[in-house]
Order: sequence, then structure tokens, then C-alpha cells
Amino acid sequence: MNVEEALYFFRKNRNLKQKDILTYTDTSVYSKIETGKKVLRFSELRDILERFSVPLEEFSEYLEDSMEQKKFRKLFRQCANSPIDESNKKKLLNYYNQLTFSKDMHLREMANFIGIKTLFSNFWKEISPVSQEELNQIYKLLMEKEYFFQYDYAVLSNTIFLFNDNQIKRLAKKALPVKDIEVRNVETTEFIKNMINNLITTLLRKKEYEESRYYLRLAATKEGNLTFDYKLVIQYLDNLTSYLITGDDCYKENIYDYIHLLTKLGEQNFAKSIEREVRSILSESKDVPIFIQADM
Repeated sequence: MNVEEALYFFRKNRNLKQKDILTYTDTSVYSKIETGKKVLRFSELRDILERFSVPLEEFSEYLEDSMEQKKFRKLFRQCANSPIDESNKKKLLNYYNQLTFSKDMHLREMANFIGIKTLFSNFWKEISPVSQEELNQIYKLLMEKEYFFQYDYAVLSNTIFLFNDNQIKRLAKKALPVKDIEVRNVETTEFIKNMINNLITTLLRKKEYEESRYYLRLAATKEGNLTFDYKLVIQYLDNLTSYLITGDDCYKENIYDYIHLLTKLGEQNFAKSIEREVRSILSESKDVPIFIQADM
């Protein structure tokens, strides 16, 4: 849906007439907005959504770009869960082949493009890994940012482990502590969690334990405003770091308690990813398991 179609959809589902919406002005104002004959101001949109009793975030979910992204996320998740499914693979490859990497491409498309490359280059010969040139452009793009939004974190989460040591530290200081964590939506928080996970596990593989603790402290800033699952991820990473430093089995038990909790909550794929990750780090394996939030 475009904006006008979404307004019509919500108004009809609320059984409201056009004259019932912006009651403080002429009836024709809302009519022109809904038919696309008038530019919609943000203040008007705010008042309209208040009349509908619909949050802006929910309204945006019905817009065309959001619906297309939902379809992509569903397809990405299906392929991640079953990379050998030829039907879904063909659909995702078709989407991927329509994209051309450029620093000027829409950030949503860049996040999707890089997410596909990072994960599926491990499974499909048709997908090449992220190139050094692409990585250089991403680094330059992110370093120019003063504020990271959802797709900035999405791109960073899927590339943080590919940069050199100096670049990792500079990007981490850009991304952490997360600004305005208390108002970030669920999707953004997922990418933030994933970025932190990839950052910390990358540092742990390099035995940069104090660096790991430093960034965990930054990630836990504004603790009172953090969601429960965000806190769980931070606690898991803190336990992993503490175990590697001290060798105390109580931290290891806490790690596996977290994995068991994820399994009980129905997050089997996530739990398996964490378990593979832990085993790889503890065994100092050079085969880095790619930990990617499958809900791109």
C-alpha cells in the first residue's frame, strides 16, 4: 500500500467517515490527503493516526516498502533454515541478481545485499563473499555517519568481523553506546544485538578480553531501558568472556543454561547457532560460524 491507500484502509476498518478525522479543519483537507491531492504534513499524519488509535510504527508496517521488506525477510529466513530448498533459493537469487552494489544504493537494499553475501556465500556457488572493495566502501560510509539507524546496524552486524583490528575498534566506538536505545523498535534492536554479538565474539577469537569487556560495558549503558532479551544476550557474552578469562565452570554453566532457555522458548535455530559459536571459540577453531540474524 502507499500512504493514501493505508489511510483509506485504516479509516474504513475504524468505520470512520472522512469528516470525522481532522475535525478542527475543513472536511475537504482530509479528503484531499486521502486521494493524494494534498501533500501530507507530519503534524497532520500524527493527528490522523491519533484519531485512528494506531501507532506510527504500526501504520508504517502497512506501507509498500515495509511489506516488500517483510517478504524479503521471510524468504531470507526460509533460505537460512533450509539452504538446499531449490525453490526458495531461486527466488532469493533472483532478488540478489537485481541488485548492484554501490555506495549510493538504498541502505535497505545494501543491508539485504550484504546479508545475502555474508551468509549464503557459505552455501551457494552463485553468491560470492563480500569483496575488499565493497568492504572499503561500507567502512567509509559508516564512518561518515553521526547517528546509526536500523539499516546502518544491519550492514555493520554482517560485516564487523570482516574489518581489520583498527577498523573494528573505530566502528565499535561509533556504534556504541547505542544512542536512544529506549526508543528503538524491535527490528533495530535485533540488528543491534547481532552486531554486539559479532563484535564481542570477534574480539574473543583474537583474545582481546579487556576490549570485549569494555564494549560490553558500553552496550549495557542505560540498563534500565534495555529489553529483557537484549539483557540476556549481553549476559551471555559477559559469561563467555568471563569463562575465557577465569576458566571458572560456573560461567560455562550459565552459557549452557542460556542455550537451553532458547531451546525451551522455541528458538532452536538460534540456540544451535549459539552452541556452534561457543564450541568454536572454546576450541579456538579457525572455522568462524557466521552468526546472522536470519530475520533481515
